[in-house]
Amino acid sequence: MLYTLVPAENSQGFIPLLLVIALAFAVPIVLARFRSLPVVVGEILAGIIIGPSMLGWLGHSATLDFLGDIGLAFLMFLAGLEIDLEALLPPKEGGDGVPGYLKPAATIYLFTVLLALPAGYALNRAGLQANPVLLFFVFSATSLGVLLPVLKESDLLARPFGQLVFLAATLADFLTVILFTIYILTTENGFSLEILSIGLLFVVFAAVMRLAPALVRLPAAGRLFRELSRATVQIKVRGAIAIMLAFVVLAETVNAELILGAFLAGMVISLIRSPEDTGLVHNLEAFGFGFFIPIFFILVGANLNLRALFSEPRYLLLLPVMLLVSMLVKGLPMLSMRKRLTWREMLSSGLLLNTHLSLEIAVVVIGERIGLVDAATSALIILFSALTVVLMPLLFSLLRPAAPTVARRWKLVFGAGQTARQVAEALRSHGDEVRFMTRDPQRAAQLRSEGYSVLEANSPGTLFDNLPTQEIDALLLLEGDDSEKLALSRQARQAGIYNVLAALQTTDLMPAFRQLGVQVYLPGLQHITMLTLMARNPDLLSLMESTQDNRDVTEITLRNRALAGSPLRSLNLPGNCLILSLRRGDHIIIPRGSMLLECGDRLTVLGHLETLNALRAWLESETRLPTHTIPSAEV
Repeated sequence: MLYTLVPAENSQGFIPLLLVIALAFAVPIVLARFRSLPVVVGEILAGIIIGPSMLGWLGHSATLDFLGDIGLAFLMFLAGLEIDLEALLPPKEGGDGVPGYLKPAATIYLFTVLLALPAGYALNRAGLQANPVLLFFVFSATSLGVLLPVLKESDLLARPFGQLVFLAATLADFLTVILFTIYILTTENGFSLEILSIGLLFVVFAAVMRLAPALVRLPAAGRLFRELSRATVQIKVRGAIAIMLAFVVLAETVNAELILGAFLAGMVISLIRSPEDTGLVHNLEAFGFGFFIPIFFILVGANLNLRALFSEPRYLLLLPVMLLVSMLVKGLPMLSMRKRLTWREMLSSGLLLNTHLSLEIAVVVIGERIGLVDAATSALIILFSALTVVLMPLLFSLLRPAAPTVARRWKLVFGAGQTARQVAEALRSHGDEVRFMTRDPQRAAQLRSEGYSVLEANSPGTLFDNLPTQEIDALLLLEGDDSEKLALSRQARQAGIYNVLAALQTTDLMPAFRQLGVQVYLPGLQHITMLTLMARNPDLLSLMESTQDNRDVTEITLRNRALAGSPLRSLNLPGNCLILSLRRGDHIIIPRGSMLLECGDRLTVLGHLETLNALRAWLESETRLPTHTIPSAEV
């Protein structure tokens, strides 16, 4: 039951909607000082305040009822959008046909199921007026929308630990939506032939998944999307919403819940979107979280019957029992990963997997509609879900494994002329830290005024003696004559600086530089190479020059000793990241999945900046991570 302004018979026009939207606008502002409290929890609290449990400003409204259903559909659509099907589905070739994280994730879910169902029956016997199977679905699911940002902010998502936890949550949500829909159908209609009609939804889903990727990648389709991608058309956003509504309508046609149709539609968009569709995802999130989804959560709060909950004090006593039971249901299955994870990782991951919000609230709302749970218990479960979202990430932050530490690395430019400053500015625009070394005091002062760190150039024989050379990612010799640069190159290599670039004036000393393994740049020769690159690979050059998007090409040195001896495929990189080449000593190798990694390998990687930063933090970690956190070679 949803609500509008009281008295309902006098309610007119957009006044109820204005009240709800005004609250949706105000809640994030109010919660700005309480960053540990999710906005969704604040929206539910706002709904409680204006609902009949407190101020009683809202009564029934068909308009808000309809908008709330769209909000629920959008919520599940965006949840489906977070599902990485490539991680769930077996690879087409190679390995034993099962991704490295799918087996352990399935094991975790299986043990969760074995614990969640008895837990539901036990709480029902303890006096909780809810269908035990509905409690099973609440306990077995996980809030991906909470878990994913926590892993990202902790710099753990790219690590094997983070990938395993994320896939376990993905699998739990994926199966919970499907099994819950089947259960609702059997509860309402019994075991009849009508249940088989849900198969039509999956047949359509499978057909779309099979055909859609090829269709959207046709040249004609690409041209059409580019022509109609202007701000006033947003053709991709319209298409995504049309797909969502088509699956919702199909779900209703086969008597399934709309959450399944919306969830499957999100998975379709997740599969067919390209790396360039980051803007599409942002627009869809803005569309959903900016309007429809806050309405749903505020109405969930308004619908909570707290009076019924507080009239039964024993229900409140069951709240800590529910928290304890849910921690056991999610925590004990992680013991099955004792050969892969440390005790700290097992404990912290069990806590993080115990976050319950979007899907769980959807399950409870639907369950109350069809009589699987009474109003008081529904309010208790939603309160329980809100508490897990607040408490579990805090406990996880206290117990989580430390993210790999990476020494801060920077580029050292020897010289302060115009060319050196232009190169430094270009490097800084790509996010690199640049420091200068020069013998000219005036230029040093000017560089410091521009925000650069400037090091003193000591006598030639002791130039790098007092520098943290392990932090120098590259040395650019752009000042002095060629013989001086050769002497500096020898010192740099002796000090352990691997990447040295020298700009030469003539070719006379080029063999000596190359014998040291120093990269040389000679304007008279290199401009031919650049022109050839532009002619043969214009997109690659544009990618390297651009600082306006979230992609880059970078070189990462493998220093994490725990990964030495593992096959390249065991890194299990996400789809928005690609290894272009591997340099080992003086040899450049075309990367293959079966190639065994060695410390000191230099990987040239193309990918999104966020992924590249996380990958660098993992691969360049000097800390020896436990070997059982290495991705398995089952890929």
